[in-house]
Amino acid sequence: MRKSSRDRCSRRRGVASIWVLSVVTALVGVGVAGEAHGQSTTPGGMPPPTGMSLAESAAMRFPQPVQVGQLLHRDVLQPVESQNLLGTVREVIRNNDGTIEVIINFGGFLGFGVRPIAVPVDAMVLLGQDMEVVAYTPKQLRKFPTFMLSGSSRLPDDTIIKVGLAKPSH
Repeated sequence: MRKSSRDRCSRRRGVASIWVLSVVTALVGVGVAGEAHGQSTTPGGMPPPTGMSLAESAAMRFPQPVQVGQLLHRDVLQPVESQNLLGTVREVIRNNDGTIEVIINFGGFLGFGVRPIAVPVDAMVLLGQDMEVVAYTPKQLRKFPTFMLSGSSRLPDDTIIKVGLAKPSH
């Protein structure tokens, strides 16, 4: 009897040790994987950290190649739980300095009072069939000037650009 009791006790310690080792390995692996891929610790709907450029922040959102034509007419949402509709994607342009901006039909009520504004693509993310503006609040967007095409060129629908992915908040 005494021998089998010791066997059970040492067997339990062995199983417990393996379990602890597995948990520690899993936690370390998750930490390393997050660092290796440059994954942001902020959800997709969060603005870039203070001192970080839009381009640096966008690079942490796993930019994916997307055809411009696939972005047109998507809803643009506010990045909060309520997901308020801010507008729709009208077109995508390239400025003379090479920066890419998404033109949004912004604001208005029931289609009245809508105006086009240009939002840097690095300030936006894909969220399923929608897009989110992650670097600006609606209050800030209301201060954006009405977009005029001068000094910019429309990108053809088959042009491939990179757009970050939203990190789900749930």
